[in-house]
Amino acid sequence: MSHDPSPLAERRVLFFTCAAHALTHVYMVVYTVVLTQMGEDFGVDRAAMTRYATISIVVFGLGAIPAGWLGDRLGEKNLLVAFFVVSAVGGTLVGVAQDVYQLATGMAILGLGTSIFHPVGNAFIARGLRNPGRAMGANGLWGNVGEALGPLLTVQIAALASWRWAYIALTVPTLAFGLWLAFTKIELESAPVAPRKPTRGKFPAVLVLLLLAMTCGGFQFWIIKTMLPSYIQEGTSASLLPDTLRGGYLASLIYLIGGAGQLLAGHLVHHREGRGLYLVIFALSVPVIYAVGKLQGHFLLPTACVMAVLMFSAQPIENVLLARYSPEGLRGLIFGIKFTLAFGVGGLGASLSGAVEASYGLGEIFTAAAAFTTIALVLALAAFCVGRKPRRCS
Repeated sequence: MSHDPSPLAERRVLFFTCAAHALTHVYMVVYTVVLTQMGEDFGVDRAAMTRYATISIVVFGLGAIPAGWLGDRLGEKNLLVAFFVVSAVGGTLVGVAQDVYQLATGMAILGLGTSIFHPVGNAFIARGLRNPGRAMGANGLWGNVGEALGPLLTVQIAALASWRWAYIALTVPTLAFGLWLAFTKIELESAPVAPRKPTRGKFPAVLVLLLLAMTCGGFQFWIIKTMLPSYIQEGTSASLLPDTLRGGYLASLIYLIGGAGQLLAGHLVHHREGRGLYLVIFALSVPVIYAVGKLQGHFLLPTACVMAVLMFSAQPIENVLLARYSPEGLRGLIFGIKFTLAFGVGGLGASLSGAVEASYGLGEIFTAAAAFTTIALVLALAAFCVGRKPRRCS
């Protein structure tokens, strides 16, 4: 006989997954603010630095499948402890690296550690909370808090010390959370039943189409995220903030406002099947992302905030769709496949952003991101139509 998780267990699951999600995004956003300083330290240009950063992003994605598989077998709690420890080690190695080979090693270990959270944390929420839709939205918001705090803390620490301390300073709190979780008791007797389970006959096609759409969404995300601080710094007035701080501070503001999309989408998808909402988000995103690349001055910042709300709205919808479509016992693995595709394959968008900037200019990275979003829109439409009568798709 199955039992619902206790309120205490639910609170503990959500607390530690929110902390892990925030730290994941702090670690993965630091380099976007200090690309120029890192390049000067290692004697390479900004485009080359995006390639070293891509090491962590690709490993971040590729590590998701084994992390999800291990989470299904060893338990999500144990894997989250490993997340905190390995991420702290990798970030420290990046901070103390003295040449590009040590930097590449540190980036790879950091990517491996941070790869654990998304498949394991989302599977933990899906298994440990009775209302995973709203919980995914709340957890997503803390990811945005990490996105916002990352640039903010980085510019402050880099100004006071150096870019290296922006990584090293994260070591102590990350290890502290790992020890805290290791000694915290969390008992989950059974997984809650996901609502509106799709029919078996239509499950594989829908899942494949959704995963492909999420892959394109990953390219969109990393193209924009890698260059957004630099683009905002160049496209806004120096009267707002000094050049050395403007990109990081305004990127933090954009990411924080984008968190509203996580909460809103989490609430909306809780009451819906999800595929139609996913389709609408992409349809709205295409013109807004393209417009950001054409704007300068006063209109740039508010439009970028709208873009962030739409971008981050997709994430809880994706996670809830996967939770609903994944069979019991394979949920962590399915989440792992999703994040390998979105962050491992899609993570190549970080290098692509550097290549696009070098060839066509910084603003054209948003044209590239809009193109990937358009492909995702087509795939989301196909996923929406699978299992429906043809007249419903017209």
